[in-house]
Amino acid sequence: MNLQILKMNPIHLLFGGLILLALSISFSITASAHGYVDSPSSRAVLCAEGVNEDCGGVVHEPQSIEGPGNFPEEGVEDGEIASGGGVFPELDEQGEDRWAKVGMSSGAYTFNWTLTAAHATANWDYYVTKEGWDPNSPLKRSDLELFCSIDDEGKRPDFTVTHDCEIPEREGYHVILAYWEVADTANAFYQVIDANFDGDFVEPGEPTDPEEPEEPEQPGDGAPNWDANDVYLGGDEVSYEGDIYQALWWTQGETPGEADVWVLVDAGDNDNSGENDGNQEVPAWNQNKAYLNNDLVTYDGKTYKALWWTQGETPDESSAWEQQ
Repeated sequence: MNLQILKMNPIHLLFGGLILLALSISFSITASAHGYVDSPSSRAVLCAEGVNEDCGGVVHEPQSIEGPGNFPEEGVEDGEIASGGGVFPELDEQGEDRWAKVGMSSGAYTFNWTLTAAHATANWDYYVTKEGWDPNSPLKRSDLELFCSIDDEGKRPDFTVTHDCEIPEREGYHVILAYWEVADTANAFYQVIDANFDGDFVEPGEPTDPEEPEEPEQPGDGAPNWDANDVYLGGDEVSYEGDIYQALWWTQGETPGEADVWVLVDAGDNDNSGENDGNQEVPAWNQNKAYLNNDLVTYDGKTYKALWWTQGETPDESSAWEQQ
């Protein structure tokens, strides 16, 4: 046997070693390129801190919730969003009292990521569950609404990343998905945040107390005086000559009590609604005035009661009126 075949050129050995070292470094960077949301504290972070219990292996590595990217078109399956595709299946357990909830508020909010290793980044996306979602069913795509997106265009971020977002109006318990899509692999990182939009931190197993129901506003509470130069939208209320009117659609310059875009909702001191008590004078019918259910008018010597909203319909000819 030719012993020269068994001998390796030192240069070849050095070159091969460098290749192995480079591959090792490359693999190390890819494998350790992880991160988690620590403000507000994610479900995984609260597991690592011992606040959430029965979390499985995520308590040792909240930064490693990694799964397929290109969410929501592709990515993880419905029901496995919180766990990054089943990496830590305990995180997919969903119940109204299962997880601790972080007190949050709608509007301007800053999210903070801590990265254990930076990674070239495609984008960061933030989703929140929609109104009416079921907090006792596993999280799915159709539950989520995108409210904030940041395009990093492949840049490598710092080890601390902050994003200023605007959270849509929410009340009570909702889940936020913070999503980090890397640029040079097919994977992404998933972090869910259990949020209490009533503002208080809630321990696991503790139900979120519903807010006390607010007293319904009375028609005209704080209604401004009608201004012919102002633009009003459907539902807007104004005060005009002591009465309160509500706009049915967009209007400007149309006088309440004369235009059918306005409906009388509170007659104030001129209130003639309801049954006549015998002491209150019933006004004469006015074809330009809008009347509501139970409003009373006189017409041709007789008294009529409105059965529903009406304007311009003659009392003795329209089914909107009932003679008293």
